[in-house]
Amino acid sequence: MATNLGISFDDYHGLADLDLQSVRLVICQGMSGSGKTTAIKYLCREHRHLRDRCPRVFRLVEARCLVPPLQNELVILDDVRFLRQLLPLRRLLRSGNTVLVASHLSAACFLPLRLFWPSRVFVMDRDEGKIERYLTRRRVAFSPPSVRKYCQLFGANYLDVDFILERHPGASFDQALAYFLKFCQLKLVPNTHLTQPGDAFVEETAAVDPFCDRR
Repeated sequence: MATNLGISFDDYHGLADLDLQSVRLVICQGMSGSGKTTAIKYLCREHRHLRDRCPRVFRLVEARCLVPPLQNELVILDDVRFLRQLLPLRRLLRSGNTVLVASHLSAACFLPLRLFWPSRVFVMDRDEGKIERYLTRRRVAFSPPSVRKYCQLFGANYLDVDFILERHPGASFDQALAYFLKFCQLKLVPNTHLTQPGDAFVEETAAVDPFCDRR
C-alpha cells in the first residue's frame, strides 16, 4: 500500500469516534492503495477500544492463510485476496478474538460471519473527497471534475494518484491525468497466485506504455 509518512491519516470515515467495544470483526475493503492497512493501523494506534491491545499481524502473501490457534487476541489479517483465506476467520471469532481485515474481496464474502458476530464494514475506494484532500495536502492544483473522472476510472486510491503525478512532475493533477490517459495504456494483469478453483479473481492495473511502466 502506498502511504506517505509525512501526511497524516485522513479519518474521513470517523473511525476514531466509533463505538467498537462489542464489535468482533472489522473489515476495511477496497482496491490496492485505497488505505485499508493504514486505516487498520490507525485504529490500533488511536481507537480507545483497541489501542491498549497488542495486535497479532498476519500479512497474507500467499493464497493460503495459516494462522495459529489464538484466543482473546486482537488479530489483523492484512491483504486478503482469496476466498480460502477467510477459512480461519470462523475459528478465530469462536475463540474470542477481535479480527481486523484489510480485504480486496467484497464485503458480501463476509456475510455468513457477519450474521453471527457483530461487525463493521468500511469501503475505502469510493470517496472523491479524500483524493481532493490528498492533493491539497500535497499542494497539487486540481479541479473537482478531474478528480471525479479519476475516481470513475481508477477508484479512489492514493497509489495511482502518485503514479500519475510521477509521469508529469510539476504539473497540475488535471494536466498529469490528461497526459497519463493520452500516453499510458493500462491493462489488467491476473493475479499469478490463482492456482485453485474457488479463489476470487483479482486483477491489478499495470501501465504498458514504455514511458509509464508501473511494475
